[in-house]
Amino acid sequence: MVKVLSSREGYDLYANEYAGDHRKLDSFDRPDFMQLLPDKADVAVELGIGDGRISGEIARRSENFVGIDISLKMLQNAIRRSPRTQIVQADLAENLPLGDECVDFLVAAFYFVHIKNPDLIIAEAARVLKPGGIFLFNLIPQRREPELKAGKQRFKIRSYYHSPPHVEKILDYHWFNWDVTTVTEGKGWVSKIYRCQKT
Repeated sequence: MVKVLSSREGYDLYANEYAGDHRKLDSFDRPDFMQLLPDKADVAVELGIGDGRISGEIARRSENFVGIDISLKMLQNAIRRSPRTQIVQADLAENLPLGDECVDFLVAAFYFVHIKNPDLIIAEAARVLKPGGIFLFNLIPQRREPELKAGKQRFKIRSYYHSPPHVEKILDYHWFNWDVTTVTEGKGWVSKIYRCQKT
């Protein structure tokens, strides 16, 4: 039986293999996702920065860019990819290590799949964003953890499926104005990208 690991343990183990997944991850929604980034932000924060796959573009559009992740090894790879990034190691299933109303733009790509409680992160987004600030994230229809390999080890990283209607109800509860871009493949959707503005 393949062991299911926590995000911290799993991504520390998988960090050096992760770049091999970039093309697959990009295939879900990268053109649509990147098009929804704001042109400019004073303070931008990426939740679950990983190895910095999309961080360069966010950093170029912001005066101050902070990447947060639970995996120290992924953060080390992110800083190599984008040296001017400020990094913070934190468990993003808990309160965000950010002050109230201090962020202009909050981004989370392939992040919700790794958190058990979307209510908490959406409430925290509402807390840390400035009025008018933007929260950009995606949902994917992953219902089972994919099997990964690092060296001779095979494992899975704990993940969670959150239905779009459930997440949308939470966004409404926290008074976000939001739009969704649905990316389809064949007869189904592969990504729903939410661009949410704090009122």
